[in-house]
Amino acid sequence: MYYFIVNKTSGNGKGANVWSKVQKLLEAKGVEYQVLFTDGTENDRKLVESSIHLECTALVVIGGDGTIHGVANALAYKNVPLGIIPAGSGNDFARSLQISKDHEEALNRILTGKVKTMDLGRVGQEFFITIAGIGFDGKVAKVTNESKMKKLLNKMSLGSLSYIYSLIKVLFTYQPTTATIKIDERIHRFSEVWMISVANLPFYGGGIKICPDARADDGLLDICILHGVNRWELLMVFPRAFSGSHITHKNVTMLKGKDIFITPEKDLVIQCDGEIVAHHPIALTVEKGALHIL
Repeated sequence: MYYFIVNKTSGNGKGANVWSKVQKLLEAKGVEYQVLFTDGTENDRKLVESSIHLECTALVVIGGDGTIHGVANALAYKNVPLGIIPAGSGNDFARSLQISKDHEEALNRILTGKVKTMDLGRVGQEFFITIAGIGFDGKVAKVTNESKMKKLLNKMSLGSLSYIYSLIKVLFTYQPTTATIKIDERIHRFSEVWMISVANLPFYGGGIKICPDARADDGLLDICILHGVNRWELLMVFPRAFSGSHITHKNVTMLKGKDIFITPEKDLVIQCDGEIVAHHPIALTVEKGALHIL
């Protein structure tokens, strides 16, 4: 039995449209399934907990990274594989794992693919699948989630541009800080820190390749620190992150590690997979092989 968790509102209604097509395919193929609908809130985790039992072959999300984030938190260290049919505005998790945007191809991958394990990142008790963004990009994610522009751009099938819109909006008010970062007992100190991105997978923000070498099967988290630039330099550097070429800039430091402890001089906004989380002190770690994935 395949259990589908569908966020009909994801991608400004794309989730509902994708589900209607997937449902027809399931019935044509004679696949046994149950469907549960979510609004993308804490209900995701409760729905998963009610669906995990012996006859659950896999749990499939039709939605965006926010919905996947909630479901993955409930599935961590459970012996139930996760399948993804992308229907969000950014779809960075699907992009990182090369899951097709075509609903039929994504479904076939789920029905015929082999189960693998992947790492998860963790901030406190919150797991993340792609990126934990701390500082500037955390604030950008917060503004994006609250923005009416995101809904408008989703209607125009330009959802990934909502992140860029919010980035420019935050740019002129954000104040960088000094931070100490302890990585596996090594201590690094940075001044004028704009953002610290801790990555389990390469992409976030609708295709921004913030940590090009990040892999979810190496037992490590990749860390990108942007520091020591003014606003205009940041505006020049950031577009390079779409190709991953920003990592060669002199004010971008790339590191790797298993356990990361960040001590900033002021409180910073933290986002995990685009969802705002509150956790101080800021402690992150990698959870090796914590999630089963199709």
